[in-house]
Amino acid sequence: MVNSDGVSRRGFLYGSAVAAGSLMLAACSGNEGTGSPGGNAGKATGTASTAKGSVAKPITPPASYQEAPSLNALVKAGKLPAVEERLPASPYVIPHRWVEPGKYGGQLQMVIDDSTSGAIKEYSYGHSILRFLNDGLDIGPGLAESWESNPDATEWTFHFRKGLKWSDGKPWTTADIMYWWEDLVLNPEHPEVPPDDVRSGRDTTATLTAPDELTLVMKFDAPAPITPERLAAWANRGVGPMWMAPKHVLMQYHPKYNKKIKGKDWFTQHDAHLDWQINPGSPVMTGWMTKTYQEGRTVVLERNPYYYVVDKDGRQLPYVDEIRFSVVKDPEVQKLQMSTGKFDYVHGGHTGLVLGDISGLKQAEQRTNVRVFFWDSGSGTGSICFLNYDYPEPKMRAMIREPKFRQALSHAINRPDARKAIYFDTGEVTTGTLSPKGTMFTINDDAKKKYVEWRDAYAKYDVAKAKSMLDELGVVDKNGDGMRELPDGSKLQIILDYPADASDEHLQKNNHLKRDWEAVGITTKLNPVPPEGFGDRWGRGELMTTTAWEVGDNSPLVYPGWVIPVSTEHWAPLHGQAFVLQTGDPKKLTQQKDVSPWKRTPPWVLPEKGDPIDQLWTLYAQARVEPDNMKRIELMWQVQKIHIDHGPFFYGIVANYPRIVLIRDGLKNVPRRENLALGGWVNPWILPSPAVYDPETYFWDNPDEHVA
Repeated sequence: MVNSDGVSRRGFLYGSAVAAGSLMLAACSGNEGTGSPGGNAGKATGTASTAKGSVAKPITPPASYQEAPSLNALVKAGKLPAVEERLPASPYVIPHRWVEPGKYGGQLQMVIDDSTSGAIKEYSYGHSILRFLNDGLDIGPGLAESWESNPDATEWTFHFRKGLKWSDGKPWTTADIMYWWEDLVLNPEHPEVPPDDVRSGRDTTATLTAPDELTLVMKFDAPAPITPERLAAWANRGVGPMWMAPKHVLMQYHPKYNKKIKGKDWFTQHDAHLDWQINPGSPVMTGWMTKTYQEGRTVVLERNPYYYVVDKDGRQLPYVDEIRFSVVKDPEVQKLQMSTGKFDYVHGGHTGLVLGDISGLKQAEQRTNVRVFFWDSGSGTGSICFLNYDYPEPKMRAMIREPKFRQALSHAINRPDARKAIYFDTGEVTTGTLSPKGTMFTINDDAKKKYVEWRDAYAKYDVAKAKSMLDELGVVDKNGDGMRELPDGSKLQIILDYPADASDEHLQKNNHLKRDWEAVGITTKLNPVPPEGFGDRWGRGELMTTTAWEVGDNSPLVYPGWVIPVSTEHWAPLHGQAFVLQTGDPKKLTQQKDVSPWKRTPPWVLPEKGDPIDQLWTLYAQARVEPDNMKRIELMWQVQKIHIDHGPFFYGIVANYPRIVLIRDGLKNVPRRENLALGGWVNPWILPSPAVYDPETYFWDNPDEHVA
């Protein structure tokens, strides 16, 4: 029941809770520069360093090395080679300015919602050829020690560290890349396909060769200037492109090397051994490897004695002996266990934590000694909504493709109210853009203005304007029932589709959209969809909206999908499928041209010449072969202009709200927001977080208090 003043008792109580949460969040944010939030200055939490960012230039390795006592004992027992023999000739030296020398030992207690979750792989960057630094502003070495290109960026050469070893002690060489490339990717019997990393601006596949065990050459038929960015993206080998596989183990499951392997489905058993996370002992190049795997219960990682990374003093990483991930599927049970102090470190981007949980977690600090900190999310949207540009019903599709309709819907969203209720007045109200963190919006003053222009384009809450725009389109109440119909008088209804297991953040936002759109006369229905089939149904164009995702990226030439339809996941799924088919299976574009787009297998549609998607594809093709960085950014600004003139193609609520990080007292080298070049950038998986901050450097001030 709503009172005459329009505020229900439940709404009043919720509003009071929001106000309390906002005050708590403000207090936490204001305290982050000194000790722990909540008056715990001096506690050994996180890091005491105020140093900011990371050294971009590779650091020369020290003259000698040290190792964990447990490994030293194995060396003395003759069970393990000396540390100098396990490390490459030139190890990777951690470049982060905030990192201090640590102590070896102890276990980290952490939580995950699924034992097979890819989020576990987001804690180590070891499989990457190159690495992002400074929240993506710089690129440093990884497995490759150095790299260069020819003048027109059509040929790239990567020089790998001499003496790299898999976690089982076997040599890592370019043969492990070529096995992945020749025996899996280029093998017509294997389902793996070439990743974007190896596609030229003409959408042709590069040629990969390995002149020797330490050199990889990639040759393109057109300039490929963003190759380093692509190779630094993702954690790889399970999140993003695979890029390598331990040939010495996997060849026994491959018919090319083992003639006993028969049948067309040979790759099923082979690929079961690719996922190191679920295979204890599977060779890795990461700081930790799987020790025990109990499906649905726990995943325990232990240190990799051959990890190729050291600190500035020559201590081989990681410092912590083990990480124990406890599987807790229910997000509410996760939060309950967090409030009892069960977990030592919680990276909020991989859990169901939302800003509404802060108050309870803060209240538990004195009891649990687990403190609340924040990193920036880097989000460009918060919880998102986008309409299916390729919706199969013709009348509704025509309306969805009408920019004024989408703009009217945007002006009808009460973003300030949603910002207060869901994000506790943090972040900034936005139409919905790419992340404000990337170089596209930070490289100069013009870039910052471009961001503001897009952010504010249709963000203003203006009910009168929304109604007027709908009226102009003929979207009016024709039958007198109080709700608007399509121009021909047929039913108009927006269906807010979302996976049935979507988080509270998305559910709250969807309720706000339903309320706000119905307030301007648009019938709106909430529609939970079984999560296991959501992606396939969206890719076939069957659903009307996606409402449980967000934009965290700002690398449209590495991950273009948010602004350029090149895959089926985003706002124009059938156009995205056509883009894929252009190089993957071009015959279908001619064989099925006379079949209805939604009856094609798979469903696809090409843009009309000169329409917004055609323009976006053209700009994308130009940018991919443009060697000059500033000119590439300017082309992306033209992409942005299309999103303003013909959009919005997706709706945001707020940008760059904070992400919660929980840290137990005594866990050190976990960076604070002020240590990070851009305050952190948690949300995009192409900038794997927290891997980019090297959790292998985290350590306990008293490791003996944190043993398994």
